[in-house]
Amino acid sequence: MSGTIASPALSHGLAALLRGEAVLWNALGVTAAEFLEACSEQDLVGLLDKQLGNLPEDRDWPPDIREGLARKARAEAARELLRHREIIVVLEALAGEGVHPILLKGTPFAYQVYEAPHLRPRCDTDLLVPRAQIEMVRRSLAPRGYCAPLYCDGELLFCQFELAKEDEFGVDHVFDFHWKISTQSMFADLLTYDELSAAAVPVPTLGSHARTAGLVHALLLACLHPVMHHRNIERLIWIYDIHLLASGLSAAEFGRFVDLAVAKQVATISARGLALAHARFATRIPDRVTSHLLAVRYAEPSASYLQPARRWNDELMSSMRGLPRWTERVRLLREVVFPGPSYMLKAYGLRPGWASAVFLPALYFHRGVCGLVKVVAGRK
Repeated sequence: MSGTIASPALSHGLAALLRGEAVLWNALGVTAAEFLEACSEQDLVGLLDKQLGNLPEDRDWPPDIREGLARKARAEAARELLRHREIIVVLEALAGEGVHPILLKGTPFAYQVYEAPHLRPRCDTDLLVPRAQIEMVRRSLAPRGYCAPLYCDGELLFCQFELAKEDEFGVDHVFDFHWKISTQSMFADLLTYDELSAAAVPVPTLGSHARTAGLVHALLLACLHPVMHHRNIERLIWIYDIHLLASGLSAAEFGRFVDLAVAKQVATISARGLALAHARFATRIPDRVTSHLLAVRYAEPSASYLQPARRWNDELMSSMRGLPRWTERVRLLREVVFPGPSYMLKAYGLRPGWASAVFLPALYFHRGVCGLVKVVAGRK
């Protein structure tokens, strides 16, 4: 996922195109290369290729834009065929070990609410599993060539791990296994595996073992995701997820969504997600939904995550406050400041052994100084 944010003018133009409006090319004020780069970075290639295909040929859009989008969309569709096959195989392997994960975010969205799965690109497939089944997951996927990339460890710090491999066609297959829905302690236990599992629905196009969060839970997670993990970045593809999910809700389901958001104390965040979808894509949101969500405006601790210009230290302090016991807060700080020795050695390109272990104190010192400099300079 790219962190690049399109300019306001370009972002408005891209949203108008996704709404099906006849936007003039010259009105965007960018070069063809800048436009194509923004589409790729914002994961909008397939959607915009589809929308431009609906415009008359005599519009002022340059042929190289149309051809560039079409070429990229075809490549994404081809990659999706390989990913689709691998997801089915991985879910079958997990089921063989008695692991029945819940698919989250982009992958189930692609196969449930988008017209075609390649219209919803993503860099990985997110799955929620019980904490007790982590070793079963590793054991079942190791024979298929999956291994864990280098990441800092920590039970409280990450609550997840990745397994990845590259296939014979050069396509990366990355599966991100979570045992909590968030690395932020305020949200970590907001929706548990058991809670999501009780309302989970099948995803038949991904095989007999595929299931995902029900529509109400999926919408809540879609509203929370940019806030609890990405400091309120307004990526159009994430807002479009909310638009499609909300557009599929019945009146009764909207009622359950409001009740859930209020009960979980994330009504303010949920109202913001729905408001963005309405503003960008004219999503129809019942007035009573908005009024009920905003009735608790800023009365919830989670509303602090909506404050602008949040930084790494703000996220850390919020996570500290979200932990109920001081022992857990101390443990989180230890995981941040002193990650495991195996991670440190790998991060600095050293092999495990007594000789390299001698350098561990110096490595921790160097890491701490570099991290402090980044925080003070505002780069973290």
